[in-house]
Amino acid sequence: MNLDELLKAAINDPSKRSVFLQTLIKSDVYVICKNPVNQERNRAEGGIQLELITTQNPDGEIFIPFFTSYRALQQFAKRYVDCYKINCLRLFDLIQSASAVLNPNSYGKEFSSQEIKSILMIARNLKIKAISYSEADIISYRPCEHSVSHITKAASKFLSKQPNVDRAFIMEMIKGSEKPQILLVLDMMGSTRKLFVPLSKYLSKTVKANEHLAFISYEQDMGKKAAEKIEPFYIRKKRYFER
Repeated sequence: MNLDELLKAAINDPSKRSVFLQTLIKSDVYVICKNPVNQERNRAEGGIQLELITTQNPDGEIFIPFFTSYRALQQFAKRYVDCYKINCLRLFDLIQSASAVLNPNSYGKEFSSQEIKSILMIARNLKIKAISYSEADIISYRPCEHSVSHITKAASKFLSKQPNVDRAFIMEMIKGSEKPQILLVLDMMGSTRKLFVPLSKYLSKTVKANEHLAFISYEQDMGKKAAEKIEPFYIRKKRYFER
């Protein structure tokens, strides 16, 4: 299901809301800008500068509109507007003191500033930053420039009890001009959520204050690209019948 379908399902079925939210913060969304966004300036200055439009709901409350797709944005604007595509979690980090509405004037979801701050706090506590797959062209990878043995040792201990993980790689991921993150690529089968969430909690006791972890499956093209020149730090021992 795509993000629009998940949103509709979450509106009709409260049990689907958790899956929708987990998908949303890892997805790209669209915002309307007052002026064109200077991509080169953003990269040079190491951040994102957006002058976003705001609008009012029927009660007169101010909020920032954002959208699941460019089509949803066009249906709202009804004319050409300057827009920008950004990872939702990164957008929340920029607007956390404001309220926002996803797909206003349609099936949508309102996020209060308190709810946005709660989502950001949970993401930080888990030390997982969402990866915007459409940003693959500005993401580069390199071997870790400082010792990460404390991470690989703890991760290997955890992964040795996971029969669905064959290999694990670790490297630094650099997204544009942002500070490097430590990326773990896992060659695995099954649900990534069922593995990544408990693994991140387990490693949160080990990582240092200035270290931020991200996780991706080797099955993804980005995972293959990241691990292509890196030796795995963990390889599952073959079972007796596999020898």
